[in-house]
Amino acid sequence: MPERDPRELDLEKIRASQAGDREAFDYLITEYKDVVYAVAFRFAKDQDLALDLAQDVFIRAFKGIKSFKGRSRFSTWLYRIAMNTCIDYTRKQSRSVSSQAVPEEVAEYADSEPITVKRPGGPAKDALTSELGEQIQKAVDALPEYHKAVFVLYEIEGMPYKEIADVVGCSIGTVMSRLHYARKKLRTMLEPYVEAGLDVTTDTGNE
Repeated sequence: MPERDPRELDLEKIRASQAGDREAFDYLITEYKDVVYAVAFRFAKDQDLALDLAQDVFIRAFKGIKSFKGRSRFSTWLYRIAMNTCIDYTRKQSRSVSSQAVPEEVAEYADSEPITVKRPGGPAKDALTSELGEQIQKAVDALPEYHKAVFVLYEIEGMPYKEIADVVGCSIGTVMSRLHYARKKLRTMLEPYVEAGLDVTTDTGNE
């Protein structure tokens, strides 16, 4: 007997969950728990807290499952809940959330590429490179939450612009605007390491 298409099985479990079937929703939790936990950990940086946030995500998802209409992938819908849950948490922790406007003309961002770090040869730079990795993480954590969300989804999760726009509930232009802002901010924060001799450069992206 051939294996069932996972997407068809997901849809069957989603419909059953919408009818109140907890076992069907438990199946969805098993299928997507690692993805949700990974998103939560990007924000929480603590295993126990990430587990708590992931549990909150699935509680919200179960309560709102009837609102899922299938116009997007279930994973996209779940990502949106995960991002909103994490942003709500960071707001409660009194972290700065900025909606600072950045011009959205797509042409302005055509040459804005993802940040990567190339380590120069020789062991003398190892300690500095390690410190740079820590500073990159701190710089990402310091981004305003809506810019951080876009940066994480694009640079770390590898999502294309359209899917990110669906997750965060904005236009593709706004996604590109926020990503541009995040990259510009990170480059400014990492400038001392460029001056110290480390090559903070660009690479090709997902689009």
